Amino acid sequence: MEEKKPPSKFYRYMMMIGHTCCDMNMAAIPALLPFLVIHRGIDYTAAAGLIFASSFLSSLIQPLLGMLADRKQRPWLMGLGILMTGFGVGAIGFMENYWGMFAVIVFAGVGSAMFHPEGGRMANCVAGKNKGTGIGAFAAGGNLGFVVGPIIAAFSVMTWGLRGTAAVLIPTTIIVAVFFALHKRLVQLSAIALVERREAVAASGQKDDWGALSRLCVSMFSRSIIHSGLQTFIPLYWVGVLLQTQQQGSLMITVMAIAFAAASFTGGWFADRFGFVRIIRVTFAAVAPLMIFLTLTGNVLLATALILPMAAALSTGFPPSVALGQKYLPNRLGMASGITLGIAVGVGGITSPLLGMIGDSHGLTVVLYVLAGVAVVGFLGTLIIKEPPSSTPPPPKADDESEEHTPAAAAAK
Repeated sequence: MEEKKPPSKFYRYMMMIGHTCCDMNMAAIPALLPFLVIHRGIDYTAAAGLIFASSFLSSLIQPLLGMLADRKQRPWLMGLGILMTGFGVGAIGFMENYWGMFAVIVFAGVGSAMFHPEGGRMANCVAGKNKGTGIGAFAAGGNLGFVVGPIIAAFSVMTWGLRGTAAVLIPTTIIVAVFFALHKRLVQLSAIALVERREAVAASGQKDDWGALSRLCVSMFSRSIIHSGLQTFIPLYWVGVLLQTQQQGSLMITVMAIAFAAASFTGGWFADRFGFVRIIRVTFAAVAPLMIFLTLTGNVLLATALILPMAAALSTGFPPSVALGQKYLPNRLGMASGITLGIAVGVGGITSPLLGMIGDSHGLTVVLYVLAGVAVVGFLGTLIIKEPPSSTPPPPKADDESEEHTPAAAAAK
């Protein structure tokens, strides 16, 4: 019998690129708000309502869509989800009234919700033995999307006016076409991974551990609050406390996004080699001290030097957390992805208004102190999680591509 090797890295990078395209479209929405305020006459409350439209419903329905993904293999949901985000964002510039904009942004948010649980499940399926590395690449793709999305949105609108939002359909259509072309192969890989996972779970006796996932959510919720808080208030802190220009404050969003992306990619690699819980715990331990040091300096260069490791430490633990959630629910990868990529990430957006109220009442430095306190809670949360029994299939013994000759491949047929 011929042995097979893990799925080609091509499929891992396709999951990464798909995530980049999906989040690129969603990241364009905040970048469009200043143009909508000027050209469509919406106020700041209405602008905040559009951000709410893009994230709240999407976060809530991801676990439901993840549950559906667990019941039947639907890789086509990824392509459809990306397409919906592209059409939703592309249509914003053509909407003349607020509720039209609200509706197309909700449409894009539903598309994002369709992509993430299935994308997270498939990233696990094509990761082979190195789940952390596979999920790390997937997470890095999303962070890259948040780097390029605002750039594409701003360039397109400044070049072609508000209707330039349609430009996002160019990369979107290309990526969607590739995903649909790969659909049959993705179904095969999904089926093979499902059989292998069931065999491994049966051999280890592991069951879905909802209690462990709940404990993991303590640190994931904390990470989400800090992540959203940094993106929202660090630019304001640079302007209001460090007395920098608005352009320099906005630049920090890009700086942090690059750090998030790089750390996400390496975080999964480290987790595969040193343990998921260990990487989550060690990196979280660094966040609060770095944030306290940030509040104590008035030097912008030193502050920037502190932001980079802080962002890296915060993001390094994200891919291991997503992969660990999937390990806790080995029979419900879609549901685990929906919770860790949906609800856990959405918590940050929900709590941002509360942090804003604290900032208005007590100042931006106090906001950072509160985030440091949240980081302490998150670190304490890492102390109550543990590694699950191994549910990873043994590594292949040869590099032969003949998947059709394996028992899993036969079952997939």
